[in-house]
This record gives sequence, structure tokens and C-alpha cells, in this order.
Amino acid sequence: MPLYSFSPEVRIRCAADYKGVFDDALFKVHQPHFLFLAKFTEQPKSRLGIVVAKKKVRRAHERNRIKRLARESFRLHQQDIDLLDIVVMPKMGIEAIPNAELHQQLEFAWQKLQRLIKKHQKTALSSPQN
Repeated sequence: MPLYSFSPEVRIRCAADYKGVFDDALFKVHQPHFLFLAKFTEQPKSRLGIVVAKKKVRRAHERNRIKRLARESFRLHQQDIDLLDIVVMPKMGIEAIPNAELHQQLEFAWQKLQRLIKKHQKTALSSPQN
């Protein structure tokens, strides 16, 4: 199995890029404890941003655990994803969920995102061009 890195070029780092995803999100994937927002990007690689608000997850070690799991999941799936900017946001109550369940929810979220992209591409191809 090839090794995939999580290098700086696959991270959303500036506020303007986050704002772009929040304002123009083309895809939204809801899971019980996560929300994915995504839009197509002109970057050479897909990029990931993670927003874990202190209001949603009080303890720093829990925020770090959630970010670590999301980064790892993205790292393993980045080859399968089209060129997207993706922002992952956890929902209330996530800190009580064990890692195995969070991994499963992230797995489902990536699959759902792939389905949404395929559906979008099919409709874009079948729609009449002006």
C-alpha cells in the first residue's frame, strides 16, 4: 500500500480559503457527528481544513483527537477524491464517541461525498450547454 502524506500543500491554511468553502460549498455531507463542506478547487491537490470550535468540544485533548482522526482519514482517502477543498466540522456531543465509531462515520462521509460528486458530474454532463 502506498504511503500518503499530509503535507502543507494539502491543508487549507488561510482564512480566505476557509471562507471560500463556507460561502460556495457545492457539496454538504451530514453524518451524526460530522459535517463536511466541499467545493471544487483549482489547486493541484485536494485540500483539507478542520474547524473544531471550543464551543462544540470543550477539552483541548478531545479537539486534538478529533482533528487527528479527520487528518488520518483524509490522508488515506486523498487519492480517491477529486480536486476539492474540504472543511470538516464536528457536531455537538462528538467527544463522547469512541474512535472506532468516528472512523466509521468518516468512512461513510467519504463514500457519500464520492457519490455526490459522481451525481453532480452526471448532471453536469447531461445538462444542455448554452
